[in-house]
Amino acid sequence: MIGVIYKREILDHLKSAKFLIGFCLTLAIAVAATVINVQDYGRRLQDYRAAQRDLPANKFDIQIFRPPEVLSVLVQGKDRTLGNKASVNYMNIPDRLTGYMSERSTPRPKSLSGFGSVDFAFLVRVVLSLLVIFLAYDAVAEEKQSGTLKLALANALPRSSLLIGKAAAGLTVVLGSLLAAAAVAVLIMMVHPAVDLSGADAARILSLVAASALYLTVFYMLSLLVSAAVKRPATALMVLLQLWIFLVVVYPNLGVSIAENFYKLPTDREMAEKKVAAFAPYGDELKKVQAAYFGGDRSQPTGMRYFELQSLRSRLWNDVDRELSLRLSGQLERARWISILSPAALFNRVVERYARTDIEEYDRFLASVERYWKTKYMDFQVLFYKDLPAYRKAATPPFEHPAEGTSEAWAATAPQIVVLALLALIFFAAASTAFLRKDVR
Repeated sequence: MIGVIYKREILDHLKSAKFLIGFCLTLAIAVAATVINVQDYGRRLQDYRAAQRDLPANKFDIQIFRPPEVLSVLVQGKDRTLGNKASVNYMNIPDRLTGYMSERSTPRPKSLSGFGSVDFAFLVRVVLSLLVIFLAYDAVAEEKQSGTLKLALANALPRSSLLIGKAAAGLTVVLGSLLAAAAVAVLIMMVHPAVDLSGADAARILSLVAASALYLTVFYMLSLLVSAAVKRPATALMVLLQLWIFLVVVYPNLGVSIAENFYKLPTDREMAEKKVAAFAPYGDELKKVQAAYFGGDRSQPTGMRYFELQSLRSRLWNDVDRELSLRLSGQLERARWISILSPAALFNRVVERYARTDIEEYDRFLASVERYWKTKYMDFQVLFYKDLPAYRKAATPPFEHPAEGTSEAWAATAPQIVVLALLALIFFAAASTAFLRKDVR
């Protein structure tokens, strides 16, 4: 019985104008967004390689470049906005990244706002979720209004079978559209000469598509619930559109606004004062040693002390910057907790993590820069004062940034996946209850 209902609902969806229009729009946006983003990725990759190739030899001020993420073609996230170059020297531990040609990044790059780019994630989050609503809003309400629901149930058809058949058919059509869009996007990526996808990237793409399917399932079950709870399809559509606006647009931004207004951060002036205060006990000594060193006293003790004081100041200032970074992370985490029941916010966080275009990847890169400064770079620079001939012969130590494993990304996004799955189950259970109690007269 469920199979018959499933086939009938599939055919009804495939023949409907709203599905055909939505499907064509989905493919068109998938093609246009992927072509634009893959070309943008190619330009950024070319800039990255040119920056590395044209980098002048400099053992003191070392430039470290962050390559663009290949999966930013699908999920832009923060990949284009957080900077891509760090300048490392013993007087500075970078606390943020700038542009390849030294353009300054935003003063505080950990912005809480999101949802800005038109990419595959936008297609799923906005276009396909709206398609879900337009396909499912009349799943029960339309049949109730037309009288076909009463006739179907009069033939001893179990209500649970009817609801399961409708849900399975609707999800099949929606997820088929998702897979078609994903296939088109990945195909465009594969034929572009700048894109080189690895096995790990393939696993992350599959994870991204799976998360998208779960996100759309949440909205389908919500649509089924509203359709079963109200009497008129027009009412169901109005309610669902209002819920969509709240869950996708209003609620996530409300969380951001609350976090920004109730979790205050220190101003730039306060940060500068903290840095001055942190190094104040050593300020006079640095002035004396610096005057002696540049006044002609290039002895090893004077040089070493000058080096030690400069590096100490860098460490103390970095501690202040890290404190701000932790407070920014705290502000971001509070915004996320406030928006924890928004499927769009959860989905965005998951797919950005899979694409390595989230704030956490930016933090991981900066952490690698800091480790490099504290270990390889400082061990290398101390040779300048201890053994100058060895320093001149030695090669600049290479920078390494280990890529996050796919299993690590799965573990990090498990809480969001669980919440999305629970929302889907709760909405389906509520839809089943509403339908079983529905008066079909």
